[in-house]
Amino acid sequence: MRQIALSNKPLRGIPRRLRALERWASSFRDEFLPRSVKMERYTHWKIPVHAALVEGPQASIEVQAFCLQQLLEAASHLSDAADHSQGYYRVACLLVWPWIHQSEVTVFYDRDYYLGFLGETNALMPEQISHALALHTPAHFIEHGHDVTQPDDEVAVQWWCIGEPA
Repeated sequence: MRQIALSNKPLRGIPRRLRALERWASSFRDEFLPRSVKMERYTHWKIPVHAALVEGPQASIEVQAFCLQQLLEAASHLSDAADHSQGYYRVACLLVWPWIHQSEVTVFYDRDYYLGFLGETNALMPEQISHALALHTPAHFIEHGHDVTQPDDEVAVQWWCIGEPA
């Protein structure tokens, strides 16, 4: 369950929360989600964790990497189960570093819409978040990053799209 932190109290039950995230990622195994009759351009799932687990003073790089790996696992399961005879279907993880609580797994049903997220080039090349955090990405996924830091941001903000080629 997604939660935001309303206090600075230490987060309890971190191993339990990580196991729940692992179960969430594995729940996408053999799931194919075709485009609905509403003809939406995408469907998505935000990372289902408490914000303090992945952001702020309590967040550790190891836990952040584990959480991102679970997003990639969910995306991999959705990609493996895809039935491309049903029309355009691409799966990607949209990651916001260091604001991981904004990250999500997305299924795109519209190529042009996906290209808007993917971008034409990897602006942060040769940097890859998967190498920096030792993430295991599916072999057929590509990785594009963009610096989206705003003038009032206190830290550099990167936006990453790791997913199937368009």
